[in-house]
Amino acid sequence: MWNRRLLVLALLAVGLLVCPLIHGQTAIEPPVTNPGARSLGLGGAFVAVADDATAAWANPSGLVQLLRPEISVEGRSWSDDREGAASNESGVGFLSFVLPLRPVSLAVYGQTMASLDFADNSWRYDGEFNPITTLAIVNAGLSAGVSVSEKLSFGFGVVAFAGISTVVGIDTSVDPFAYSSDETSTDTGVLAGGLWSVSDAWAIGASYRSGADFRFDNGSRATLPDILAVGARWRSTGGNGTVACEIERLDGLEKRTRLHVGGEWVVLSTKPLIGLRAGLWHDPKGGIVGFDQGYALLEDEGLVHVSAGIGIAFKKFQIDVGADFSDRTTISSISGIFTF
Repeated sequence: MWNRRLLVLALLAVGLLVCPLIHGQTAIEPPVTNPGARSLGLGGAFVAVADDATAAWANPSGLVQLLRPEISVEGRSWSDDREGAASNESGVGFLSFVLPLRPVSLAVYGQTMASLDFADNSWRYDGEFNPITTLAIVNAGLSAGVSVSEKLSFGFGVVAFAGISTVVGIDTSVDPFAYSSDETSTDTGVLAGGLWSVSDAWAIGASYRSGADFRFDNGSRATLPDILAVGARWRSTGGNGTVACEIERLDGLEKRTRLHVGGEWVVLSTKPLIGLRAGLWHDPKGGIVGFDQGYALLEDEGLVHVSAGIGIAFKKFQIDVGADFSDRTTISSISGIFTF
């Protein structure tokens, strides 16, 4: 019992964002993206790049590319507008520490996975008040990257997830009164990845991240999909330009494939360095919601996301800003990286 309480407290300490889940829902799979403003600006095409602290989650084999200890913190804002759902949440999206110990690099991190707000203050078909239910999904993990040779590295990790649901509503069975209840569900998972520098220009990366399944006493369920990602990165001579592409296979409530492409141009003639980024990706579902009592599955149509970002790198500090836009979702991010 105490071990579970300590786990939940540790997960909450790395950042808690609240996102609601409609009463009566049996399942939800929120949209998920890689952490970090740089990855966001690149359209999520990061598995073959993985050269900052967010590699701890995106592809742990990339941790060996970090030469000095690094602390990374991200602030992220989610805005979602779809049928029966709308959210506007912000908070700590990612926090990590990386310690390079050649040929091994270690990382510890915490992350808020998603933020959705299903707040439908309306009367249901049966005359009952539709309560507001909030769901926070966070994780904390340990990752390690191992350099096998100058061109090849592998990475591994373990992660603990927590889903914290809070129901707030009105009971009209006798005399109307407001009520609220809290419930926590936990799960664990693993990470694995590889990164192969084929040449000075080309690299190939792959990663696997197991998801999580949260089940609550009210019959609701939240899932994070298993994600298998494969991608390639091309870098121009001199290092000014980078182009990356990635294919993700998600296995959650439904299997689907997401495609990502992004590019970065670094102005090397300035001090500090300035990086400009843009990306594009497609999500065939965009998030899936299911209802009980015989209701059909409600799912989003395919969404095209466009992203952009900018980064400014000083000698021991880097700040990145990124934004991701689609017809129904907007994600904005600001990240700070400190090396010492």
